[in-house]
Amino acid sequence: QDEHPAPGEMAPQTQDAVPIGEGWARHDATFLVHGPSQVFFAQQGDQRGKYMVQGDDGKLVVCPAPHDSVDAPIELRAAAASVIRAAQEAFAGAGAAASAGRSADADRKLERAVVIAEMPKTARLALRFPLGFLDTPASMYALFGGLRGSAAAAHWCASQFHQRLLPEIAKHIHGWWDAEAEMPEELLYRGSHVGSIASVLRGVLEGLNRDLLAGQHGLGGCDAALGVLIGENLVVACAGKATATLLFDDAEPIRLLQPVTEGDPDAEEADVAEAEAAKTMPANLGHAADSGAFLNRQGLLTRAKCSWDAAAPAKSADAGGVPEDDVARILRAPDAFAVLGLPAPGPANAADVRSLYKKLALRVHPDKVRNCDPMDAKTAFERLDTASRAIEALVEHDREACHELHRVLQSDPFTLRGAAAMLKVDTDAEEKQVKKALEGLTTRLEKLRAKDADREISRGIRACEAAAETLQIASRGGATGAAGERLLAEGVPESSLSAFGMRDLRGIGGKFEVRTSSWRTGEAMRLALCVGATAELSMADLQESAHLFSMQPKASAIQWATRALASQSGRLDSSASAICASIRERDEEEEANNVEDARAAKRQKGVRGPKSLRVRHLMLRCADVGKHLPDDPNARRTKPPARKADAGTRTPAEAEAELITILKSLLMMQAEGKDDNKLSSEFRKLCQQHSECSSAESAGQLCGDLGWMSRGQSEVTFEQAAFGLRRYEFSDVVTTLRGVHLIQRI
Repeated sequence: QDEHPAPGEMAPQTQDAVPIGEGWARHDATFLVHGPSQVFFAQQGDQRGKYMVQGDDGKLVVCPAPHDSVDAPIELRAAAASVIRAAQEAFAGAGAAASAGRSADADRKLERAVVIAEMPKTARLALRFPLGFLDTPASMYALFGGLRGSAAAAHWCASQFHQRLLPEIAKHIHGWWDAEAEMPEELLYRGSHVGSIASVLRGVLEGLNRDLLAGQHGLGGCDAALGVLIGENLVVACAGKATATLLFDDAEPIRLLQPVTEGDPDAEEADVAEAEAAKTMPANLGHAADSGAFLNRQGLLTRAKCSWDAAAPAKSADAGGVPEDDVARILRAPDAFAVLGLPAPGPANAADVRSLYKKLALRVHPDKVRNCDPMDAKTAFERLDTASRAIEALVEHDREACHELHRVLQSDPFTLRGAAAMLKVDTDAEEKQVKKALEGLTTRLEKLRAKDADREISRGIRACEAAAETLQIASRGGATGAAGERLLAEGVPESSLSAFGMRDLRGIGGKFEVRTSSWRTGEAMRLALCVGATAELSMADLQESAHLFSMQPKASAIQWATRALASQSGRLDSSASAICASIRERDEEEEANNVEDARAAKRQKGVRGPKSLRVRHLMLRCADVGKHLPDDPNARRTKPPARKADAGTRTPAEAEAELITILKSLLMMQAEGKDDNKLSSEFRKLCQQHSECSSAESAGQLCGDLGWMSRGQSEVTFEQAAFGLRRYEFSDVVTTLRGVHLIQRI
C-alpha cells in the first residue's frame, strides 16, 4: 500500500502532490487554490508541487512555499476588565447632553473590549474559514473607549474589528515579521511575500474609521488600543487617547505607544500635518478659533457653532438669564456675523455695520473694559475689527449674497434639519438633488470675492459641503437621529482628536491617526492596553498598582481601572477599562514529565498540560443588582465565618474586589519567600473563612479541595484557568455561573 506523502513532499507521479497546511480548494484538474490568499498549488503537470500566484499580466508565476507554523515556547493569558463609577458620582459630572434621558441604572460603561485567545479557532467557528499558517500563540486584543458620553461608536467598532482583521490575516500565508531585527532565514527567502501585521492593522483601522464616519454613529467617537500576537511577534496600535505599555518583573517598563499632544516632550518628531493641525486649536479656554473650533471651560474641544447655539437660550436676558458680557460673547462667536450680533437677514448697508462696530468697540476696547483679562479684551477687540471689515466688504460687494452667507452660517450642517435648511431641500432628498443644491449655493458664494472676507466665504462653503455630506449619509441609511445629534454639544479632550469618528471635528483639529509599534517577545512581561481614564496612568502607576499579579491579567486590569477612577475625581469618568496580556516562558520541564500529554499536545494543537489535575478553590457567590443568587446545590449551607450575618448580596464587581484582596495577600506571602506548603496551608484557612462552596465545609487538608478533575468536567472558564496553572500556582479571578473563584493547583 502506497504511503500518503507528507505536506510539501513530492509524491510519485501517479499521485497528486499535497500542499502545506489547510484551507485548499479545487480550482481545476491541475491546481488547488487557497481562497483568501489566492495562492495556487500545482498537483500535476510541469509545475507539479510548486506554489504560484497571478502576476501583473494575469499569468501564474512561482512563489515561495507557505509558512509552516511554529509553536513559540511561551505561555499567554489575557483578560479585559472594567470598573464603573457609582451612579451618583458619574451623573454629578456628566454633561447635559450625555446624561439626557438616562436613568441611574442605565449602562454607564463606555468601553468595549475584544479578547480572542485563539485566532484560528475563532476564524473557523465564527467566520467559517481556517487560519492554518499562523505561528502560535495567535491572539488579538482590542479596547475601544467611547467618547462624548456614548458607547455607540465603541460598540460598533468592537463588533466589526475582528470580522475585518481575520480575513485580512488569512490573505497572508507566507509568515509575518514586524521587528526591526534581521528577518530569520526561514522567512528571508520569502521576501516581499511575508506579511506585516502593522500594515494590515493600519489598513483595517483606517477602513473601520471611514465606515464609522459614513454611518449612524459618525458623530460619536472612540479611542482605541489594540494588540496582535503571532508567535513571538507582537504588534500594537493606538488611535486617540490610548497607550500600550510593556511591564517587566526585573526591568523598567517601556511605553510602546502614547497619545501625541501639542507640546508633549516625550512625543517623537511631529510631522507637518500635525503642526498645521495645532494652528486650528483655540489659544485659550472660552475662545473660538478661526477654524471653527472652541475650547470650553473644561478644556474640551467642540465646534464654536454648536457651543454658540447651545448657550444662546441660557445667555438670553429675555429667557431670564444673566446677559453675557460682550468680550466673552465675541471670543466664543463662531463667525463674523455672530461677532457683530447681526440678526437675520443681515445688514442693510455698510453704514449699519460701521454703526454697530462703533457701539461694540466702546464696550470691548482694552482701555475701557474692567473686570476682564486684558489679553482677552485685546483679542476680542481684534476679532471685532476683523469681523466688521469682512461684513462691510461683503455687503458692499453683494448685499443679497451677503444675506445668503449669513443664512448659511446660521444653520448647523451636522444636524439633518440644519443641513436641509442650509441647502433648501427636504431632509429625505435624493443625492442628485443634494448635489445640485450644493453646486448652486457654492457657486454663488464663490463669486463673493470681497476684500477681507475670504475667511467667512470659505467658512460658508465648508458648511455647505458638510451639509451635503450629512444629507448623503442620511440617504444611505446612516442618519444619526436625535440621540446622535445630541452628542454634538459634548466636548472631546485634545488627546482624543486622533481617535475614531467625530465627523464634525474633522478639519478643525480632529484628524484620525493610527500609531503602531512592535516587539519580539521571549521573556516574562505584561502588555497593558489602556484608553480614556486608564491611558492617563503613568508607567509607574501601572507597575506599582499590579506588580504582584504577573500572571493574573484580569486582576491587573481591575487594579488599573480602579486606580484610574480614583485619580479622576475631577473629571468623573463614568467608567475605566484596560486589557492585560501576561506572557512568560513555557515550563518545558513540567511538560516533559508527562510524555503522553506531550504527544497529545502534538496531535491536538493548542491543548497543553495534564489530562487531569487536583485543585482547591475559594468561591464567592454573587448576583447582579436587583437579582437573587442563582440556585446552587453545591453551595455552602451556612455563612462563612468572615461573612457578616446581615451582609447583603454581593455584586460581581464586589466579589472580584474581595477576591483580589485575598489573592494579593497570598502573593505578598509568596514574594516574601514562604514555601509552597505554607502557602497551601494559608489558602486552606482562607477557604474555610471565606468560601461559599460546600467544599469549604470539608475538614482539615480537604477544605476547599475539589479533588481530581479531568477536561470536560467543569465550565470552560474554570477548566481553562485550572489547566493553565503550574503546581501550587494561584489563578486569576475566574467567573462562572456559580460565582467568582480563586483556584490553586495542588
